[in-house]
Amino acid sequence: MLRVLIADGSSYSRLVLQDIIGSADGVQVTDLAADGGELLEKLKVDKAELVVLDYDLPNNEDLLVLKRIFSEVPVPVLLLLQQEQLTLEMLKQAVELGVYGVVLKPGNSRYYTNYRSIAQEVLRKVLAVRQTELYDTQQRLKQLQQEVVFLKEASQLGRQNNSTADTVIVIGASTGGTQAVESIVKQLSPDLNASVLVALHLPQNFTRTYSERLRSLTPLKVVEGHRGVKLCPGKIIVAPGGCNMVVESIMGSRENLMVSFTDEEPVLYDQPSIDLLMRSVAQSAVKQVVGVILTGMGKDGTSGASYIRSRGGIVVAQNEETSAIFGMAKSAIDSGYINKVLPLPEIPQFLNRFVAGQQQVRVTDSKYEIERTGI
Repeated sequence: MLRVLIADGSSYSRLVLQDIIGSADGVQVTDLAADGGELLEKLKVDKAELVVLDYDLPNNEDLLVLKRIFSEVPVPVLLLLQQEQLTLEMLKQAVELGVYGVVLKPGNSRYYTNYRSIAQEVLRKVLAVRQTELYDTQQRLKQLQQEVVFLKEASQLGRQNNSTADTVIVIGASTGGTQAVESIVKQLSPDLNASVLVALHLPQNFTRTYSERLRSLTPLKVVEGHRGVKLCPGKIIVAPGGCNMVVESIMGSRENLMVSFTDEEPVLYDQPSIDLLMRSVAQSAVKQVVGVILTGMGKDGTSGASYIRSRGGIVVAQNEETSAIFGMAKSAIDSGYINKVLPLPEIPQFLNRFVAGQQQVRVTDSKYEIERTGI
């Protein structure tokens, strides 16, 4: 059990952070502190393994609290701060004083921070302490410098107008899925106003070649996913093999999403996990989410479909007649989470019409609207 002590001058922020961090398996928030003095006193008796520290904590002028933690009760620190507070000199000093990670706070206010909008980022950084070598100061500094460059670039992207499309389409497939995805991609409209994410159960070294194959079939932009790739209208992002791709907000902006990855073990052990990708998109507050479950063995996608439906999205499944293996789609259909069951050739037609606003689908019918033929 990872013992965490949270130090923030705002009582509201302390409670929100406690709720976010305490929700993770294997993590226990042992105490809260409102200022530097209280933090140091509690650390002497708390035996915390990690401190989550707000840079604006009272009595932390010139990193005084960090200096005292380092000299009196050494413990790893995750530092929460605003972008304008982050300089190379400050970062170097903070790393030397035990800071292993930083989280840039969304917004410009020093009095209120919407931590819930960056909950996934906070949790990822908290859990990362287990993989951090605290005594290798130079390596930590190098890693943080690289991450800070990325965070600042992402922040600039978040202020641009090229926000994530209102619609995100998540396509999942397994056995026989490469050909099925190809047949869909080459028929998608060149003007498709949607971001498309593709998760196929493929080996790690195959997805890059497969992305290049898709690129030759469509005028839409096709890329293999890596951390920081931004979701944009007309872009198809292929999840790399051997890991689990998800999406998260850029600097807490719900209008701007990027690719990230999770160490969470999927229940079904399939990689890339369709369930985890669909869940992350459903939880991202995108206006419209469309799930597409294609041919394949097993049940991956069923849980993801349930998340999409619970957030008001729709899910389409490939029918049995055109599936190489009618397993994943059948599981989702039998579970009641599917809006439409369509032959493979009709799926891209449906997606084009739906994104263009020319296809209506009821998403609140508790009995589910299952149409097995036609568009």
